[in-house]
Amino acid sequence: MTFSHIKAVAFDMDGTLLDGRSELSQENRAACEALRASGRKILISTGRTYKSAQLPLDGFAFDGYVCSNGATVYEADGSMVHYHKLEAEAVIGILEELHELPLYYEMHDIESNRWIVKEDRQRMEDMIGEDELIEGINWRRFTFYNMTASASREELFARIRSGELEIVKIFIWHAQPEVLIGVRNDLERWGSKALITTSGPHNLEMIPPGVSKWEGLKYFCRKWELSAEEIMAFGDSDNDLEMLTYAGASVAMENSSANVERVAKFRAGNHTENGVAQFINKYIVK
Repeated sequence: MTFSHIKAVAFDMDGTLLDGRSELSQENRAACEALRASGRKILISTGRTYKSAQLPLDGFAFDGYVCSNGATVYEADGSMVHYHKLEAEAVIGILEELHELPLYYEMHDIESNRWIVKEDRQRMEDMIGEDELIEGINWRRFTFYNMTASASREELFARIRSGELEIVKIFIWHAQPEVLIGVRNDLERWGSKALITTSGPHNLEMIPPGVSKWEGLKYFCRKWELSAEEIMAFGDSDNDLEMLTYAGASVAMENSSANVERVAKFRAGNHTENGVAQFINKYIVK
């Protein structure tokens, strides 16, 4: 296989570019540097907010960032290019439903802030303190204690209705994946107002209709005058499906979901074993 035509490479973060400790390994960092040295652009395409995406990158700069599953797009310097928000009344309606369920949930706004309804905070804290072995639990705890803000239900609803708070994503989490199946079925009725996707078995992510990582990447295709065939994308979860479907070279991680494996053209090793670096070093920057 040859990839000499590839001009830009986009990476999902969790389960893809980041290792099992949710860090950017030296091997993957070096592979990204090699791509840039070869004249190619490198992009982040993640479900994370811009602020939380920066933490594991630890100062390593990319040429652009597609965040919140495409709801927000940023230039290399962190300036926002554009965003898509959920309708205020849809957000409030969804939150009213989630309030009645034993779930962990957050709202992410256009400033990369994470919001929790104050009245539900104790319940959520209890949920993330239950089991040390749950996938992603340490990151969940870190964001809860270090990155979330809370306000009363009344205050949050008023700020959302007034437009002071513009929400781009609602994140839902539970320790037992089977619980989310029924939750997703119930929330599907918001389909005309909010698209449901996921970045792993323990979560659901609700974003504006028409939004995806691929739609975000198309901004950079226009900016650099690149065709879809000149884009390579790495991913592992269902929120990567659109970009893996349309990118000219799509790479699924060994730890990918079944849906990702079906659409991706190529395979890389496990994210815990520097699968991204292995693929890049073997096939792109030999």
